[in-house]
Formats: sequence, C-alpha cells, structure tokens
Amino acid sequence: MDDIRILVADDHSVVRYGLTTIFNSVPKITVVAEASSGVDAFELYKAQRPDICFLDITMPDMDGIETCRSILGFDPNAKVIIMTIHLSKEYLNKVLAAGAHGYMLKNSSKQEILENIQKVMKGERVFSKAVSELMAKSFMDTHDSGNIGNLLTKREKEILRYITDGQTNQAIGEQLFISPRTVETHRANLMQKLQVKNTAALVRKALRENIL
Repeated sequence: MDDIRILVADDHSVVRYGLTTIFNSVPKITVVAEASSGVDAFELYKAQRPDICFLDITMPDMDGIETCRSILGFDPNAKVIIMTIHLSKEYLNKVLAAGAHGYMLKNSSKQEILENIQKVMKGERVFSKAVSELMAKSFMDTHDSGNIGNLLTKREKEILRYITDGQTNQAIGEQLFISPRTVETHRANLMQKLQVKNTAALVRKALRENIL
C-alpha cells in the first residue's frame, strides 16, 4: 500500500506539531504539508494533493468549514476531516453540510485518530465518540414527543388549539380572518406532520404529547 499523504491545518503550532508527530511516527503515513490558515491550506492542497486533510475550524483568513468547501469544490474526491475543540450541534450541522468526511475532537486518542484515517481511506465517514453521541442525542431530541411541537409553525399551533376545542373550519376561519379552505389546508398539514389520519387522532396526539 502506498503512503497515506496528509495535510495538517491549524493556527496553533503546538497542535500542528502534535498531529504531525503522531502521523510521522506511523509507517505508511506521511505529513506532506502544514498550514496555519485556511487560505494556505487550500493552496497547499492544490499543490500537494494529499490523501486526507485535517482542518481546524477556527483559522484566520478562511475557517475550516469554508476551507473544506473550497477544497471539495476544487476536487470532489478530496477527503477532509474537521478536527476541533468545538462540540456543538451547530458546528456538527455545518461540518456535515460542508461535505467533510469526519468531525473529530482534538482530545481524541492516537488510536482513534489512526483508525479513522484507515476508515476514511475506505470511503467511510468518521466521528469522535462524543460527536457520535451528540448526533444520537440530536436525532432523539428531534423525534422526542416533547419536541414534536417544534415541527409546527406558529399559525399551525394556533389552529391546532381551536381544533382541540372542537371548532369547525368555518368558525376557526372567522376568528382568524382566513377562509375555511385555508383552515382545512392547515388541518391537513397538521395531520401529515403529526402522522395521524383524522381529526380525532390529531386531537388525541396534541393532548397526549402536550404539544400546546
């Protein structure tokens, strides 16, 4: 197997040194470029074409997420791992949207880092354990009964309150100054979002899940 060529980009020289030391201590892995900014990382990628890029998020000139987009825009086959101290749902969503192959924390063990390099080379996406747990929690929160109401718009919640009171489309429309047909459209959207088939089931679910 050919050497795995790596680019390390981080604005902290100590972090670059630590990662480079880890990588260069392993046979068949070589750091071919180091960068302290996103712009430099992008230019070095174009010059060196490494197999994997390790990018920090917070870098001058261009952050790691934008650098990831730029690299993948230049070469859709590039493999990028974001490596950061930041663990948040906001960053997770941005990293995934940018198309990165991984999101790892800087406190990851040497073994985990090296194992994930091999996985990325096979085309897999990789995440630190803490990131995987955040993804699982995010999924559960989205589907948790207490958060179903987050799927509804303010107007849908307003109409749902009237529906649970047993009011007709005509009566609801008169109070909200909209047509009965518009109310019926909202009612249908509510049933679709809450995955029920009739108004009775809609009311039961609204009350059971404490949506209002």
